[in-house]
Amino acid sequence: MSLIPFLLLFQRQSRAAFEAFAVHQSYQGWVLLRPGIEAVPIIGKWVDDPANAGIWQKRDKEPNRKEHRRAYQNTYSGPALKSKSLASSEQIRTVLSTVNDNFVHANPDYYDRHLKLSAGDPDYVNLWLDFFEDGSLLEPHVLAFLHLLLVMQEALLDLFNRLFSTRTRLKTSLASFDLKFRARTTELASASREAAATLGQLGLIVPPVKRT
Repeated sequence: MSLIPFLLLFQRQSRAAFEAFAVHQSYQGWVLLRPGIEAVPIIGKWVDDPANAGIWQKRDKEPNRKEHRRAYQNTYSGPALKSKSLASSEQIRTVLSTVNDNFVHANPDYYDRHLKLSAGDPDYVNLWLDFFEDGSLLEPHVLAFLHLLLVMQEALLDLFNRLFSTRTRLKTSLASFDLKFRARTTELASASREAAATLGQLGLIVPPVKRT
């Protein structure tokens, strides 16, 4: 029962993120999805060892708060978040790290990602930050987002099928997604280094493309 709230969290954040992607705001979508991404490997950690649930629950408890925080960081931070029970755990953790680096902090890339500058009246310049992305920037993010959702769903389904001795399947498989969109992702990666980096860093790995 204690795993169900994580599934609901994953579902809610995925839906909220999709709504951001649908209005050309992928930078907002990844921030909204982040707790949902994190919830998936936490499920794996709890299945690895039920004691990990206690570490998670006590992370801010008094007394001995410092010790609890240290135990939490040693169990849930960085490579430690990888789960033995969850397929694709390392891939999911890597994307989580990318989202943390690229969309949660006001780093140099985030600072100027949507920043535009143009000449204005004499002795003035126009400076603005876009709220919406054009399609060429948005599409790689949407494909990476949808691909990641399927990776996480299949990983969870595999875990629960083994845990509860069931044989449930997804209506839409990762294999069917790859079959439908592989040519398009390869095309996008060929046309733009930025698109290739986005697709790779956010989990939708495409074959290397030679550029002349």
